[in-house]
Amino acid sequence: MIRTHIPSTQALRVFESAARYLNCAHAAQELCLTTSAVSKQLQSLESCLGVELFTRGKFGLTLTEAGRIYLACTREALAKLTEGGVKVARQKRQSEVLQLQVLPTFAERLLLSLYNDLSDSTLNGKVQFSIYPMVQLDETFPYMYDGYICFGEGNWPGCISDYLCGKELILVGGRTLLEDKPIQSAADLANFTLIEHSEVPTAWPQAFEALKIKPECIDHIIKWDFYSVLIRGVCVGLGLALIPRCFIEEQLKSGEMVQVLNYSQINPLGYYLVFPEENKNNKLLNKFRIWIKSKMINEYTLQPLQQVETT
Repeated sequence: MIRTHIPSTQALRVFESAARYLNCAHAAQELCLTTSAVSKQLQSLESCLGVELFTRGKFGLTLTEAGRIYLACTREALAKLTEGGVKVARQKRQSEVLQLQVLPTFAERLLLSLYNDLSDSTLNGKVQFSIYPMVQLDETFPYMYDGYICFGEGNWPGCISDYLCGKELILVGGRTLLEDKPIQSAADLANFTLIEHSEVPTAWPQAFEALKIKPECIDHIIKWDFYSVLIRGVCVGLGLALIPRCFIEEQLKSGEMVQVLNYSQINPLGYYLVFPEENKNNKLLNKFRIWIKSKMINEYTLQPLQQVETT
């Protein structure tokens, strides 16, 4: 059996940083080391492995084929070590604080308005939220938090997901815009800019079919990545949009937004509380599940909540 010396994590971090920047000085700055120390670490690592990881040139470093192979393994190893540290820390604090990551629009449009109720519950001070951009949760995702508020169809590998809200989309426009350009029939939609959520490409085609509009009659559709941007776009008179009712209750009540043609649809995509199956016995998580699902039933959900398990 071949015995290979395993380098230190510091050496691996130095190598990964140098490979990313292809520059010892930049890697040194990132790691708070001297350029000389980075260079020596790389030379020591190459000596340990018995191969050259870089070719050194006038304008910096270039990864060799061996370097590219080792970089992929190094990144995987560092990611696993980081994941392990987070999991150990999470296990330690599991009975103390629930760590959840939340999409920005859900946090802004719903969670903030419910926060006082959370503070008055037995979960007060025991839930910590972090905002994260939309990511693809799949079998390679590290799941370093206790749970996530995600947007999708409810199927995430190895996870349990509780539907919360967001499937009901309604067609809306800003009050001022519609006062200037009243809509009498579905054909009038051709006179407006339509705003689309880039992750929900089926929404407008579904509306066109229901309203008997030929897609070729629509001249201008613009796309954005977040419902918060769509909401702002409608409020400033940019155009019409299909937006989850749960996010715009206040605007509808105040008259700032107006439902157009009394049209709504049920879309397959919605917001879910998602967590790895291994967390299903987390007491704080289960308390939070009960709390947030009760709020969704009472205020935002038109259909019974369902639990989806996928393995």
